[in-house]
Amino acid sequence: MIHKIKALYDEGNGLKIRAIARQLGLSRNTVRKYLRMDEAAIEVKQSHRERRKQLDAYRDYIVT
Repeated sequence: MIHKIKALYDEGNGLKIRAIARQLGLSRNTVRKYLRMDEAAIEVKQSHRERRKQLDAYRDYIVT
């Protein structure tokens, strides 16, 4: 998603922030936040995608 936002923005030559937010269904603040991120921060954010959920302890019970 982050790379798609950056591609649509294209260093200011592409779509405006509002148009990107509307097209992708995100808030303008989220689009702005992702545009301000550098490549190192993007890699860190994408590498920590697995989060612990509150219902993980009950997964076996729920699934069966």
